[in-house]
Amino acid sequence: MPDVTQWLWPAISAVLTVLWLFTLLRNARKRGHRGPVSAPTYEQVEAEDVLKAVYDLQQKEGQLSASALAQAADLPETMSRHALEALRAFDWAEVDKEGHLRLTDEGAAHAEELIRAHRLWERYLVDREGMSLDAVHAEAHRREHSTTAEELERLDAELGHPAWDPHGHAIPGPKRRVPSSPGRPLSSAEFGAEAQAGRRFRIVSVDDHPAPLLAQLVALGLEPGVDLTVVDCENDVVYVDTDGEAQMPAIPLARAAADRVFVVAAPALPVELGRLPVGARAQVVEISGAGKHQRRMLDMGFVPGAEVTVMRRASLGDPTEYRIKGTGVAMRRSDANSVLVEEVENG
Repeated sequence: MPDVTQWLWPAISAVLTVLWLFTLLRNARKRGHRGPVSAPTYEQVEAEDVLKAVYDLQQKEGQLSASALAQAADLPETMSRHALEALRAFDWAEVDKEGHLRLTDEGAAHAEELIRAHRLWERYLVDREGMSLDAVHAEAHRREHSTTAEELERLDAELGHPAWDPHGHAIPGPKRRVPSSPGRPLSSAEFGAEAQAGRRFRIVSVDDHPAPLLAQLVALGLEPGVDLTVVDCENDVVYVDTDGEAQMPAIPLARAAADRVFVVAAPALPVELGRLPVGARAQVVEISGAGKHQRRMLDMGFVPGAEVTVMRRASLGDPTEYRIKGTGVAMRRSDANSVLVEEVENG
């Protein structure tokens, strides 16, 4: 006789999710809701969480679909379609002229403010309240939904306008797009044809979920700013050393963990971008300077791991045009020298 519990609880969970989505749609349409309220309801908090997931998906994929959301959020496709309908009910998403579903300007702006609030609160909780890296996500999530615009600006100023949250994710400025994530997964760097022992990397960010995995990474000392050496790769496990002295045994990381550790090549001797000659190619390693300056550099695309090319220099030597992420950017030497890079060999 089949075990009823194998299908009963998943079925109940699915029914409850559908009921929640139905309630969300009904309430949004009934109120004619056009944006966030001062005291968010449970339904709105859930909708805002979906909104952030959709924003991230749109940034990566360019357009939205129920199937893509289902895969990204680990939801049945039926529930994903209801979730997207809920965003349309809040006027946070719409169908464009080509028939593609996209976030509205209002929806994208609200997602950016939620992400900004979450990352600022994580910075605050680590720097001012001494919470551990693996404990701040849930508390920041609770606070982000009830923080007013005025409170958020005060928090930003109090923290000195930081450019990074403690997990290494960029904090956007007011009414700015969320910069792309720095680096690339350690798994992509090490589980391919280029994998080889002895390569050194610098951790620039780690995923803040799932919480148990983050707690394990923190316990192993794998946090932003840490340099590591690949000792070996075999059977979807990468072995790394973080002390530079071939510690025994090396730290084993399964691919699921390596997927959530983002790295750039650790330079032997980083140089200032402004010192490179015309034609040189380099990889961004670090941005020095204060918070607002770092944010401005991030807005222009200078995130760790991005490749930059020196295009041309003015006749008097300043400014210099650089090409990064397909866009030309002119910068004075003083600004360019705040970008530390590792030169890439041509060929």
